[in-house]
Amino acid sequence: MIGRFTITVLLLGVSLLAGCKQDDDTLTTQQTSIVNYLESSHSPRLMSEKEAEESIDENPEYYTSYGNNTYRYIATTYAEGRDSWTEVEVGDRVEIYFDAYVFNYSSLANTMPYWSNREETIAAMEETGGKLNPEFWSTDPLVMTAGDPDLMEGLRSALTGCREGDSVEVYMTYAAAYGSGIIGLVPKESPVAWLFTVEKVTKN
Repeated sequence: MIGRFTITVLLLGVSLLAGCKQDDDTLTTQQTSIVNYLESSHSPRLMSEKEAEESIDENPEYYTSYGNNTYRYIATTYAEGRDSWTEVEVGDRVEIYFDAYVFNYSSLANTMPYWSNREETIAAMEETGGKLNPEFWSTDPLVMTAGDPDLMEGLRSALTGCREGDSVEVYMTYAAAYGSGIIGLVPKESPVAWLFTVEKVTKN
């Protein structure tokens, strides 16, 4: 099935694209641009996790970086009762609703995603571009296994430690996403952003 194959490719990312060589200059530019965006686009201002640990502010908002190629911000970190929400651990079954974007280091508010399963997003896209193939543009939750070695590196890194009910933003350089490959509407060496909510966590 073409739709299922495409979905598999979109989730696997760079692990499927053997032989892609990382461009150091491009990576450095993407890393710096993502950090600049995170630290200037949110209110209250986001800081790195290290800065947050040293901050005298109460409940400072922060992002976490993984290998300088994946950056995660959990908007619900300080939500009341979050400590009791089910935490994602390796091996757990995770269901999410998401919008996935080619990231251009600016607000995503008026940007159409290259993939989504949110009903309201799909409806908005169909208003402007016509009916979408329901095999690919499903409104069912996307199901993944946390820690799956075949999962896109950025998602694999970012999922663990999230909790059921979390609202999450994940920004990835091309090295943590699709590498040097061209995947559907995603140009080669593109940084991407996934904005998702964790709908359900089923323990392994």
